[in-house]
Amino acid sequence: MTNKPIEILGYHGTSQERAAAILSTGFRASDNDYDWLGTGIYFFQDAPLRARQWATQQHPKDPAVICSRIHLDNCIDLFDIGWQPLLKNVYNAFVEQYRDTKQPLPKQNPERSKAHRLDCAFFNYSIEFIALQTQQIKAVRAAFVEGERLFPDSAIFDLTHVQIAIRDPELIIESQLIEI
Repeated sequence: MTNKPIEILGYHGTSQERAAAILSTGFRASDNDYDWLGTGIYFFQDAPLRARQWATQQHPKDPAVICSRIHLDNCIDLFDIGWQPLLKNVYNAFVEQYRDTKQPLPKQNPERSKAHRLDCAFFNYSIEFIALQTQQIKAVRAAFVEGERLFPDSAIFDLTHVQIAIRDPELIIESQLIEI
């Protein structure tokens, strides 16, 4: 599956100290076992205030936001339903691998700790699986529904956002610290 490359703005929440290091030496990929979209450099797409909110929660004394222009290419883009059949097939292989090794699937716990261990393991597996079959995946993009309903019975939530995990830092064209 291929998709047409697009250019987007991504916002990365961090600390002032870490922002200076990033602008000097570059981003480091996160590879925690609970990262939502697997290993990558995480951005909120088109959402500087959401990035600032996240940075403030993580670094209350010195939050910072970096804005990056990103060339989104070779991306598992979950906005494109064309990825769904492939990912469903990959999921079957993923489950079979766990079954064959007699390991339990990783557990999600997004309500209590925001830990997306199953999603993380699945996307890391998928990217390796797809690389063996067809193409190198350089990014993953998905929407996440979070927060409170905007009003009673609404299907819209106040913290819904688009998150991107960049696996190939060369997709990041330029970055700068912004004031919000």
